[in-house]
Amino acid sequence: MKMKIITSVLLLLLLSACAAIAPKQFIGPSGKTAYSMRCSGMGRTLDACYQKAGEVCPNGYTIIDRASGTVAVPVNGSIMAAPQHNLAIECK
Repeated sequence: MKMKIITSVLLLLLLSACAAIAPKQFIGPSGKTAYSMRCSGMGRTLDACYQKAGEVCPNGYTIIDRASGTVAVPVNGSIMAAPQHNLAIECK
């Protein structure tokens, strides 16, 4: 039983570490192009969102919205909690 839990946790960590941060484009409140992104999974912090924002907007950005929380993930009949961070930006 203990080995099953350890295997499940390792699988979850592996899958979440491979997830890419994919910014989604939309029109922001000022009418300019904006991006929203989710940085979820074990080991991901809001800093990962800020890093991606810098890549998307090399000349700087304005934060429109940000949120952090926890998401529940089912694993082998149990539930694990993983951090989830969201960031919305407009490029300068």
